[in-house]
Amino acid sequence: MKHSPIEHILVIRTGGIGDLVLSLPLLMVLRKCYRQSWLEVMGYRSRLELLEGRYYADRICSVEQSGMASLFVQNGMLPEKLAQYFASFDLVVSLVSDPDGLFSANLRRAGVKKVISIVPLPPQSGSEHYSRYLLSQLTHGGMKAGLTEPKLFLTEADREYASQFWREHGFGRVLAVHAGSGSPRKAWRPEGFVEVANWAIEKLGMQVLLVSGPADQKAVHQVLQGMESRKSLMLENFPLTKLAALLQKCRVFVGNDSGITHIASAVGTPTVAVFGPSDPRIWGPQGKHTAVVKSSFPCSPCTRESMYRCGRQKCMDLITAEEVRGTVKMLLEGS
Repeated sequence: MKHSPIEHILVIRTGGIGDLVLSLPLLMVLRKCYRQSWLEVMGYRSRLELLEGRYYADRICSVEQSGMASLFVQNGMLPEKLAQYFASFDLVVSLVSDPDGLFSANLRRAGVKKVISIVPLPPQSGSEHYSRYLLSQLTHGGMKAGLTEPKLFLTEADREYASQFWREHGFGRVLAVHAGSGSPRKAWRPEGFVEVANWAIEKLGMQVLLVSGPADQKAVHQVLQGMESRKSLMLENFPLTKLAALLQKCRVFVGNDSGITHIASAVGTPTVAVFGPSDPRIWGPQGKHTAVVKSSFPCSPCTRESMYRCGRQKCMDLITAEEVRGTVKMLLEGS
């Protein structure tokens, strides 16, 4: 029996910025396996802009639309417009929590020819890197795995924007710092970032770019207040495409276990990631240009449940500015 060609593919990827970046190797495999196919990605639009027209996605679509909740109900009433949308795809790869299989069943009921459902969180007992875990699940669907190093592609317009920004602000060699994280429990103390930033200014002759998102203001302002020099600039709530382009222009980046750190690594910037409760073997940025400064505290890394039960992240407090400075210096000398 002859199989119908897969001409239209949809990947549904919710989750945080870091989850999206670590899913890039999966998208790369789909691109390479189905070179002539239309590839669409559904998720949170502000994050997916990193992909649209930048190799991975021919189009992006918001998951936040009317009727989506019906796909999580057994034999739910699917809105006609939504059912027609899903039926237009030959293959849907779903990275959505679907323990009862209702979401996948409703996608098939809508008319999707093939559904590959991937549990979005890896087993807690494992130590396989998240990108490799996702690829291993995809290969169960008959596809060949590729490289696991996430890579973001920028457009000429992205790069020209960054070059113009550099000219306007008189930037040269820049250290980018992101003191925030998706969880404050994964954030290194602001005083540590201050020490590293001041050292980069005084000893390396660098300027500092402070990155701040909606949940980062407190930590970032603490770093800004501790800076001894005015050779710094704060980027507050920048669109991710512009932020990615600016990070690519930086000489080195220092941050926590966060989505911004993964963006910096994925655009090829030498990246130092500070890890405490989370496991860098699973969640760390990938590539020769990246390095992790990991806590040596006995219970680090720990489970998500243990992290939220912990009153104070001593694992993060024990990481010294000297360790981070030494890692920055090593990356600068090796690049």
